[in-house]
This record gives sequence, C-alpha cells and structure tokens, in this order.
Amino acid sequence: MILMGDKLAGTRLVLFDLEKEMKLGRGPIREALIKLDRTGLIKNIPYKGAIVANPPTRKEISYIFDIRIDLEVKLAIEALSHINEEQINELESLYTQMKNPGPNYYSLDRKFHNTIYDASGLSHLCMVVKKLIQSVETFLILYPQEKNVCLKFNEEHGRILEAVKAKNAEELKTVLAKNIKGGLEIIEKSFQKMMRIPN
Repeated sequence: MILMGDKLAGTRLVLFDLEKEMKLGRGPIREALIKLDRTGLIKNIPYKGAIVANPPTRKEISYIFDIRIDLEVKLAIEALSHINEEQINELESLYTQMKNPGPNYYSLDRKFHNTIYDASGLSHLCMVVKKLIQSVETFLILYPQEKNVCLKFNEEHGRILEAVKAKNAEELKTVLAKNIKGGLEIIEKSFQKMMRIPN
C-alpha cells in the first residue's frame, strides 16, 4: 500500500484502523510494522506511533545498488581467504534448496549471500550490506518471481559457489556483480507493474 501510493508519506498507521482495513489480527500487523521500520519505509516515533516515510527514489535505488556491488564484491573476495568447510557445505545446501523455487526463495537467496559475506570476518561491513538490502528488499519481494528468473539466478549461484570453492577471485567478481544487478532489474519490473495498477 505504501509503494503503490495508497498510504502517503506522513500518514499515521494506527493499529486499530489497519486491523479493520486489512482484516488481520494485531500480531501480524505489528510484525509487518517492525519489518517496515527496518526498511525505512515507515518510522516508529515515540508517543506518535508508526508514520509512513518517503520510499527511496529510482535514482537512490540505483546508487544503493552501485554501493552494494562494490562492497559485496570486496566482502566476497575477502571471504576467499577465510571461508571454511562448514560454510562451503552450507552454501551447497542452500544452492540445492534453491533449485526448486518456492515462497522461501528470497530468504534462501539472502542466506546464501550472507554466508559468503560473513566468512569475510568483516562484521561491521556485513551489517552495512544488510542495511542497504533492507532499504530495497520490499521492492524485491513485492511480486513473486517467475520461475525462469529464479533459474537464471540459480545458474549464477552455481557459478558463485564454484568460484568460491576454486578461490577464483576474477570469476567471483564478474558473476557476483551480475547477480546483484539482476536484483535491480527486478525492482525496475516492480516499478513498471506498480505504474500499471490503477489508483
């Protein structure tokens, strides 16, 4: 509703009103508000409650992805020197699970990437990456991804996994950057779908 303009910036999100409007219980709504606060789409202000913030613009999202590519590639390259067998096994398990795309595909995708970045040992920069992703992930999960898109990502994940195992820094840089840019393409499609939806 926020991304589609049904809830404008500055609008107060009152639990009682949202329960009636969405026909949902208070628990799921509270959980959604907490998640939205992390993305920056809403702000929880003491004594006022939740208020809709301005979503990131296309230009801002483009800059976020530029920063993501630079930082995430650096973390992945750093991880090559530190990643252990347990983390490699975790990556292989996640890659196998993603071969059958389901509703938890996005969650598995994030775990796959975070497993690599966490192996870098640069925990503060990993937190920066997670915050950057939170600021755009609502766009990424707004619409279910088509199977062919998931299959394309899986092919890239397979190449990322092989590059990590082979400690091939050049291949890792190339395919990881391509994979992250794929997320920006999904957001562009999300914008296009939103613009087609009548008010």
